[in-house]
Amino acid sequence: MKKFVTTMAAGFLGAALLLGVAYGTGIVGSDAPATHSVVEGRPASLKTTGMSAQEIYDRNIGAVVEVVSTFAGYDMWGQPTQAQGIGTGFVVSDDGYILTNAHVVSESGVAASKVTVVFKGEGEEGTQVPATIVGSDESTDVALLKIEPDQAPDFTVVALGDSSKVAVGEQVVAIGNPLGLDFSLSSGVVSATDRELQSPNGATISGGIQTDAAINSGNSGGPLFNARGEVIGINEQIASQSGGNEGIGFAVPINTAVSVMEQMKNGSFAPQVQQTPSQGGYAYPDQGSGQYSWPY
Repeated sequence: MKKFVTTMAAGFLGAALLLGVAYGTGIVGSDAPATHSVVEGRPASLKTTGMSAQEIYDRNIGAVVEVVSTFAGYDMWGQPTQAQGIGTGFVVSDDGYILTNAHVVSESGVAASKVTVVFKGEGEEGTQVPATIVGSDESTDVALLKIEPDQAPDFTVVALGDSSKVAVGEQVVAIGNPLGLDFSLSSGVVSATDRELQSPNGATISGGIQTDAAINSGNSGGPLFNARGEVIGINEQIASQSGGNEGIGFAVPINTAVSVMEQMKNGSFAPQVQQTPSQGGYAYPDQGSGQYSWPY
């Protein structure tokens, strides 16, 4: 999430090598002569039944927010300073609950000192609304925010889908704030399901959704929609050798997020607030060239 990390935070997921390395092109070491055959068949088709990307965007842009988190700390000279990071979130209820990623609003388990959400406006400037962190769970990388509806402009609420029914080949749409380009849309398909993702604290997130929709810095916490305009996942991380988007993104399944959200509403996963920032700088994630990273 954090924009002060110049590209991607890598290294946390370097051990998660099950994805992207076990796919070969054939049987190695066979002495049998190669044979080739041509089979005529019908061209492959994607599942396109449903809304267009434009329709999904128009219907849901009023529910998508930019999440701006402020982190307090001390620099190397012991002077107090602040850093900001930007991610994405989406409104899930009329009373102002917003889902996002835990790593968007917390750092090493410690909650941001201030969170503001920005709704899309008519021009370049959006409407800023203060938000409270209701809960943050690094094990699933899910966080729940709350705003006061009377402080916000008219907003819409997303429809939540069933991530257990997601199928490979489904068309999907991601809306977020990649690289500071607010409220951008990217589209693609579900590339794989049931991926095991590694969370910020090293726990395993089951049922991850893999997509080739572009996910970049600033997309974290944003919604991944199916062709019916339902949220099926929270965009969370990418696999990359270069630190940039290579068409391999992952989302936390919405069923997991909803389960955690209900627990947060009942008081679980309360955020850890750092009352006095520890001197010596911020505990930023490692920057490296590992395969898996969170697109802050």
